Amino acid sequence: MLGMVFGLRLRQSEGLLSSVLDMMVLDLPVPDHTTLSRRARTWKLSASSNDRQHVVDGTIHVLVDSTELKVYGAGQWLEEKHGAKSRRGWRKLHLAVDADSGARLLHIV
Repeated sequence: MLGMVFGLRLRQSEGLLSSVLDMMVLDLPVPDHTTLSRRARTWKLSASSNDRQHVVDGTIHVLVDSTELKVYGAGQWLEEKHGAKSRRGWRKLHLAVDADSGARLLHIV
């Protein structure tokens, strides 16, 4: 996600994230570039006309949020009644928003 916003390659994105976490003194795992490559296949940059195109010439403040959404279907009540399990229960949603303008920079479902 950082690489898409700042125009970095995957190895550079990995290094940037690692450096940021080191500066923040956080001991969190950083996904390597091969993991980022596999995950990047499903990433979509927002290209709607309401979002402004960003030219990064200075500091940009990005708000990132991740959440899970419950997926309901036509047979949801049957699953609850009879105890059948389906694999479509939850979807992850990742958002990146420009803090200054509120424009959506990236969404991953």
